[in-house]
Formats: sequence, C-alpha cells, structure tokens
Amino acid sequence: MDFLTIVGALVGVVAIGVGFWFEGGHFGALVQPQSLVIVLGGTLGAVMIQNSWACFADGVRQLGLAFSKPRQVDRAQLSVLLEWGDQAKLNGMLVFESIDANGVDAFARRGLELLADGVPTEVLKDALQRELEAIERNRMSAARIWLQAGGYAPTFGIVGAVIGLIQVTGHILDPERLGSGIAGAFTATLYGLALANLVFLPIHGKIKTRINSEQRYRRLYFDGLLAISRKESPTMIAARLAGEVRERSAELLK
Repeated sequence: MDFLTIVGALVGVVAIGVGFWFEGGHFGALVQPQSLVIVLGGTLGAVMIQNSWACFADGVRQLGLAFSKPRQVDRAQLSVLLEWGDQAKLNGMLVFESIDANGVDAFARRGLELLADGVPTEVLKDALQRELEAIERNRMSAARIWLQAGGYAPTFGIVGAVIGLIQVTGHILDPERLGSGIAGAFTATLYGLALANLVFLPIHGKIKTRINSEQRYRRLYFDGLLAISRKESPTMIAARLAGEVRERSAELLK
C-alpha cells in the first residue's frame, strides 16, 4: 500500500488547521455540515451528468490505484519472457496452447493466445497495439472523473457561500449573527478549494501515474512477445529488453 497518499492528505489538512489556529480561529467554526453537503453533493451531481454510468463506476473503482504501489518492471518479467522464448525455440509456437498462464497479466495472456494461433508477427503487433491503446484510453477516460471533480468543487464552494449569504441577509440588522453567518458562508468556499486541491486533483494525478506505470509493464510484454514471434533467440531477447527493464524501473522510482 502507498501510504504517501494518506500522509500527504493528513499533512495538508493539519497545515490548514494549524494555520487557521495561528490566526486565532476556532476549529468549531470550520465544521459546517451543510456546506460540505452542498459542495460534495453538487460536485457529485455535476460529474455524474458529464459521464456515462459505466465510466463513472470505473473511475470510482480506480480510487484504489491512488493507494496502491506501482507495478515493478524488473528482471522477473524478463525471466518469464526468456523462458517463453526458450520453449518457443524448442517446441514451436503451439507450446503456448498448454502453457500455465496463472498469475500472468491479461494482456500477456492475450498475446500468448495469438502466438498459439500462429498469427503473423504484423497481425500480432497490430492486435496488441490496439489493445494497449484501448486499455489506456478507457482507463484514462474513467480517471478523468477526478479531474472533473477538481474543477467543479470550487464552483460549488462559491454556490455554498452565496446560499449562506442569502441566509445572512435575513439577519442584516443583527451584527452578531451577521458576522458569524458570513464566516459560516465562506466555509463552503474553503471546503470547495480544499477538496479540489487536496483530494480530487491529487488523486487524479496519482491514478494517472499508476495507469502509466501499468502501461509500461504491459509494454515490456508487448516487446517480448513480438521478439518471440520473430523467433529471436533468448539471448537476443535479453539484450533487447534488458535496457528497457532498467529504464522503466528507474522511471517508477521518480
């Protein structure tokens, strides 16, 4: 689990709270359930209007990616590809009909099925490239619901503030209630800005990074399966992909 997401959110919340306290504020003034309902409810409704149900549901499911560690692109995957290359050299492509694909990525399993069917290398390349693009397109489209939420939340924070100010005008002759009412109204704006910049937009960025890391993981299998289809020797496959393993592993550590 990637605890940096949780730690980062906590650091942000604590920083806002401590800064408010240094300014002489009271934490109770920040607790405005009605403002939170307006901001979260309005943001949720706007995002749902903009998307299909399937896209919205996929985006919600992807929330788990923000708390998961990226897939490692390392020599374990390269060893698997070299083993497949050895088997193809010894027994031909039909060996992939009976190979144990348990625990293998679904994208790689699709490639093994095509190899077992004996499709030409160009057909294999085209099919896998299209699948890679479709996976990335669909997952990025679903991840955008968090980007959209980050755009709508500040707006509904302003809506909450306006609603609060409308209520305040009913007490315009009561200075004490007027002051507290205005302060409460602007809490909605704070909620909108904080949720957008501390939750929704960072989550979108984290999910996008995770999707990119998964695509790099699949790309290694893509290159290896094409090399096997071209009947390259395991030595050539290792020479071709070793640099990519080092490069992609380094990218994941950035």
